[in-house]
This record gives sequence, structure tokens and C-alpha cells, in this order.
Amino acid sequence: MENEMKISAALVRRLRTERGWSQDQLAIASGLSLRTIQRIEAEGVASMATRVSLAATFGIALAQLSEPTPAAPTAAPRAAHFSRLLLGLAVLFCALLAEALRWPWLPAPVSQGMLAINLLLAAAGAWLVAPAAYALLRRRQFASVALASLGMPLATLLVCGVLVGVLRAHAPDWPLFALGAGGIALVAMAGRDVARTARD
Repeated sequence: MENEMKISAALVRRLRTERGWSQDQLAIASGLSLRTIQRIEAEGVASMATRVSLAATFGIALAQLSEPTPAAPTAAPRAAHFSRLLLGLAVLFCALLAEALRWPWLPAPVSQGMLAINLLLAAAGAWLVAPAAYALLRRRQFASVALASLGMPLATLLVCGVLVGVLRAHAPDWPLFALGAGGIALVAMAGRDVARTARD
């Protein structure tokens, strides 16, 4: 047929079933042949006259029958998931570090308060990490998640060490810088992997 265009077969099928019509009933209501309705729902192609008839039968705009053009994938969702993963890992590691450094000689109310704060931080970190890691793993970003999971705690350790060093007016030891630099390198590799696969 001339002037045939793609239309949404799924939409035609859904609109028909929502009304409780069989294909034969839709053919009668629209003035089209049963074979035309079957072909539309199987192949998703129709002439202009057929589309006009279907749009009028369903009471929708003609443009709504058009096959939607799939959106081009962008790097934005992956970058957002990756950012959430890094933030969640940093928060989770800070909570674990704070809990490991909680002094046993503190008064019980203070110690219990610190424990509650650390648990809240750990929950917040896990809340960020779990969905972000899942979304990246679904996109087969296995290396990115592994590198970030290894590197972010080391980078966070460096930041915490520098902050403690500033507060104590004492420069952090060089092993801390070496570990932190390694962590930053791993995070950078993970970020590069996310960016590269998003472009592919």
C-alpha cells in the first residue's frame, strides 16, 4: 500500500482491549477489514486513511497513533548513578571508620549517641549505594562498580586523614597519601570506564 507508515501496534492493541473489543469488533467499528486490523497489530503499519479511521474510532489525535521514536541513550543517567555510588560509598566508609574509632572509655550516653549517628550514616550510605550499584550493574558496568568500591574508601581515608591532620596541626604520613592517591586513581579509572561505555 502507498503512504504506509509505522504506527504503534501496542497502542492499538491496548486501546482495543481497554474497550473490551475483539479484532473483529474493532474492524466493524472502524469500517476496516479484519485482515487490516490483524496486520496493524502484527506489523504496526497502516495507510493514512486507516490511521484516520482508527484515530476517529478511538477518539484520539492522529499523532498519538504514530510509533514513538526511541530516545537516543545519553550518558547522563549513568553519570548520575555513578555520582550517587561514589557519594554513598564515601558516607558508608565514614560511618564504618567513625564506628571503628569510637573510644570504649566514652560515657555510655555519648557512646550510644555516636553509635546511633554511625548507624544512620551507614543506612544513608547503603540507601545511596544499593540502587546506584544495581543500575550500573544492569548496564554491565561491572568494572566501574568494582573499581569505585575499591578506590572510594581509600580516597575517603585520605580526605579524613588530611582533615584530622589539619585539626591536630600535624601532616599526615606518606603511606596515607600513597593509599589515597591509589584510591583516587581507581575512582578516575572507574569514571573513565563509565564515560567510555556511555558513548559506545
